[in-house]
Amino acid sequence: MKWINIFILQVMIQPCLQVMLTTTAERTSYKAELGRNVIMGCRFFPLSQHPYEDLTVSWHWTSLARSREVYQMEKGQELNSSQHSDFRGRARLLTERIKDGWAKLQVTRLCINDTGTYQCKIRTTNGADYKDIKLTVTAPFKKVTKDIFKSAKEDKLVLTCQSEGYPISKVTWGDNHQQRLNASTTVVVTEDGLFRITTQIRVASSQKNNYTCSFNSSGSSRSFFIPEDTQLQKGNQRKVAVIIAAVGAIIRLALIGLLIVLIYLHQKGFGRNMEPDWASRTRRIFKLPEPTSNSRAERV
Repeated sequence: MKWINIFILQVMIQPCLQVMLTTTAERTSYKAELGRNVIMGCRFFPLSQHPYEDLTVSWHWTSLARSREVYQMEKGQELNSSQHSDFRGRARLLTERIKDGWAKLQVTRLCINDTGTYQCKIRTTNGADYKDIKLTVTAPFKKVTKDIFKSAKEDKLVLTCQSEGYPISKVTWGDNHQQRLNASTTVVVTEDGLFRITTQIRVASSQKNNYTCSFNSSGSSRSFFIPEDTQLQKGNQRKVAVIIAAVGAIIRLALIGLLIVLIYLHQKGFGRNMEPDWASRTRRIFKLPEPTSNSRAERV
């Protein structure tokens, strides 16, 4: 008798369970690089006979108790009035996938600030449901610049590596003998939300060795070859000095040439008989008579 009651109850509630809306996330987390695009998927079931008209989709970004509306569509119509300015022109719904039960959000030209949790909310006549999806925007430390200069206070070379990326990376230094070296490292945050890491070591200028800085999160590195790099730097400094001297000489020659031309024109009397504009304006303002030819001759 007990099993009969359970069977009857299951038959009664089965139709209700079949029409309840459920949503699932295609993936619970995504990773994408800065400046690239990402498509995050949220699937819903069951589909109604009119999937576009009987559907409300909204995507919201949340992080640390903050919220921004990314996208909203109601009954097939996009609602852009409440969309956050950070996502305007960058976020859209792939509406052609709605007929398949997908609410896929595409975000283009990703920024570091796009990192966070995205909540996909679906509402139809069968009910409402939501799913949370995490997005992490990364910027690998790909480009590493290096610099080398001699310390003014001691006979040391200062080797510097700098790069920008996200999230923050650990930097290690090593030499040709596989020894780890202690470094002085500073980190600042740029306007784009990237971490600019500057790291330095001091080494003896007389010692022949190779040194490498490595950004562990991306595997990017730069190497210094001592004393080859110092000799190359001196050669570059000499080239820069020669270029500066050449530019200065050209400027001096141009000024001398201009002065010679002005002296020549003055000796030829060019412009002596031309009345200055300020003198003509003064005579017109005070209604003075025009100078005669004799007065002009006397002035000459």
